[in-house]
This record gives sequence, structure tokens and C-alpha cells, in this order.
Amino acid sequence: MSLASKMIETLFRICGVSDGESARRFYGKLRKNAVISKKEWGKCPILCGVKTERSVYCGMPYYLLSPKEVETSKSVMYLHGSGYRNPPCGAQLKFAAELARNTHAKVYVPLYPKLPMMTVRPCFALLDNFYGFLRKKGEVLLVGDSSGGALCLSLAAVREDIRSIIAISPWVSLDIGAEGRQMKGDVMLCAETLDRIARLWAYDLPYTDVKLSPLYGDFKGKDILLLAGGKEILAPDIRRFFHVHTKRGASITYVEKEGQQHCYPLMPTPEGREARDVICGRLQSRLYGEGK
Repeated sequence: MSLASKMIETLFRICGVSDGESARRFYGKLRKNAVISKKEWGKCPILCGVKTERSVYCGMPYYLLSPKEVETSKSVMYLHGSGYRNPPCGAQLKFAAELARNTHAKVYVPLYPKLPMMTVRPCFALLDNFYGFLRKKGEVLLVGDSSGGALCLSLAAVREDIRSIIAISPWVSLDIGAEGRQMKGDVMLCAETLDRIARLWAYDLPYTDVKLSPLYGDFKGKDILLLAGGKEILAPDIRRFFHVHTKRGASITYVEKEGQQHCYPLMPTPEGREARDVICGRLQSRLYGEGK
């Protein structure tokens, strides 16, 4: 474990991110995020090395990140993690820009609606429709982190034309398993807070619905790269996803980094850079063919 990783973990521990929050603070944050999201949707971020455009499709805004030279008609659809309630953070937008720069492909970042304005059914329909819009332009590769990684996998479970997915620390089961709840080293996620989010996001659907929990989907014939940190509470369910769907015919590469936290590939650490190299390498091989 690098010094940078230890420093970031210590910072999260001091801030008490994984300590949970009272119901009052939880719902107050939802209201605050609703206001922030509306304001942020009107802005277009400035990111190093890429051209950033903001547009709207069927009522859903999105960013298009284009590198100076686009070398493929294929594109990447990146679904940022958010706990189904937060707008994309700076680290996620920088990650999307890095994907565009290193793969010379267009990267689309949908600003999909979240809690408290939206629940899973309408949000999933919007993302499914947006994917269809991109698919008409050419092949689309899916990348997502955390809840965004879960949405990528859920879309792949219901669409035969999605073949390649990269999921970073995906929330594969909305009902976190007992083994995950017993994890003590996670300084980023709190099971109690995730449970509150799950109840609101699911609305009237059972947690076993594939739109909520890709663990219960069918991925036979899909090509999946899974990454997770060894300390995160989602890791046991991600391992379960790997074992279950590998046996059922999915082609899954699983990378779990010992001592790392949730979504470590997005962090400015040696371990994060190593993981991003793996991700970009996988994308390049799918965009341009093996050996290129």
C-alpha cells in the first residue's frame, strides 16, 4: 500500500465519511444535491486535453468529451458513481477526460437524474434510450464506477448489443450481503446510508430486479472487466458476482487490489494509476483490436 493511498485513507477516516449520517442530515443532503444538480447541468467543465461540449437528449443533459484526434467511430459511455444521489465529482470528470485522451475515442457522460427527483424505473429508461441513441452512431463500450458501474451492468443484462463493460467497484446487489456488512476497513461507505438510498431508489421494485441488482442478471457471452478495493464493503458481493457469472458463461477479468478503498482506480495514487492503465489498455484493445 503506497504512502499516497495511506494518506487518502487517513483523510477519509478523519472526515468520518463512513460513520453514517442522521436521517435529518441525509434528507437535507438530498435536497441540497437536487439544487446543485440543476445548477451544474447548465455548466460545461473545462478539462485538460479534451474538448467538452454540453448537450441534451430527450430531456437528459450529457457531456461529450472529445480528444484532439478521434481515431475510431466507436465511443465510450461513462456512467459516474453517485450513490444514486450526487452529481459527478471532479475526480470522475478527470477520469472521463483521461479515458478520452488515452483511447482517442469520444466519451459520453450522461448526467442522469437521481434522488430525490427520480427513482430507478424512469432513470433506467432514460439511460437505455440514451444508449440506443449512441448505438446508432457505432459500437458503444460501457464504463462505470460504483452505482454507475451497477447501471452499466444492468443495461448489459437487458441489452444483447452490449458486449463489453468495465465496472469499477459496482454496487452489484442493492441489498448488501452479511459478509460486506462485517467489513471494518472501509472508510468511504456506510451500510446504513446505502440502505436508506436503496429503499428510496428501488421504490416499488424488489431488490432482486436486475435494474437494481445486476447480480441477478444474465451475462453469458459478455466481456467484463471488474475492479474492486480489498477493503470496501462491496467487495464480497463483487466477488460473488464474479464467481456466479463466470460459471454461467460470462468472460470476466476480476482485479481486486489488496488494501485499497472503494473506487481506488479514480484516486491520484500509484495503485490508481496502475488500474487506469489496465482500464485504458482494455478499452484500446476493444476499440482497435487486440495487439493495437
